[in-house]
Amino acid sequence: MSTCLIFQSYGKDPKHINYAYIYENLALIYLEYGQEKEARSYCWKARSIHFSTKKIDPIVNSIILGLIECKSENYYSALEYFGRAWESIFNQNLSHQLKNILYNYIGYAYFKLNQVDLAMKFYVKSLLLYKDNNCCNRHPDIAKIYRNIGLYYEQIEKNYSLALSYYQRALELVPNQTHPHYIQYQDIIAALQFKIQHEPYSFKKVCSLL
Repeated sequence: MSTCLIFQSYGKDPKHINYAYIYENLALIYLEYGQEKEARSYCWKARSIHFSTKKIDPIVNSIILGLIECKSENYYSALEYFGRAWESIFNQNLSHQLKNILYNYIGYAYFKLNQVDLAMKFYVKSLLLYKDNNCCNRHPDIAKIYRNIGLYYEQIEKNYSLALSYYQRALELVPNQTHPHYIQYQDIIAALQFKIQHEPYSFKKVCSLL
């Protein structure tokens, strides 16, 4: 149902569950543009509606709040929200598609907390879930996983060629060139290529012998 139809149908009932979905979509838009305060505000509006209709922790809402906390660099808080989302999926015995990308988000939070081995385990688990569920190959969520694995190889292993291959795969998985992540991944690739080209000669020579 479109936003206009929701407002027409439920304009007199601001506590209707469809308003929660609108608020969550608005939160994601604000988050995409780095406006965490506004994103958090809309997310909590949605959360109050969810809890007024049912007492189970809302899965999508908890994930969005976790993403907001990641953006604000509050990674322990992010893990708490991701944990709530996972608990809701588990308690309701859901084969929820969001479980696939949730592993990736958890991995990213651990990566930023410098628990990189644990982060990689979650990245790989996320990727395997998408493959096991035969998800569409050209999907921005799968691209995020490849991007994060690329970060691991660039920043932790210093394996720039492998990192570059993961970044390029992430770019290939973006559905089209108008997607907001397309330019972001292009910039990441360009930055790494620049780093590779401007490494000291001695370092390049050592790498070529490995």
